[in-house]
Amino acid sequence: MPATAVRRLLLERPNARGIAVPGMPIGSPGMEGGRPQRYEVVLFGAEGQRPYMRFVGSQAID
Repeated sequence: MPATAVRRLLLERPNARGIAVPGMPIGSPGMEGGRPQRYEVVLFGAEGQRPYMRFVGSQAID
């Protein structure tokens, strides 16, 4: 989980149960090495799940 996503979650305090990075993508924290893949941090809440942030490696892209 990128620290940027955790900081944003703590700052915004959305109505959520948690966040996750599914699939262990290359370049995500703990999966360094090789060419970083694009991946999403997913927010889980009472209304289901939705994309929360997008990254390539540790760099937020939108």
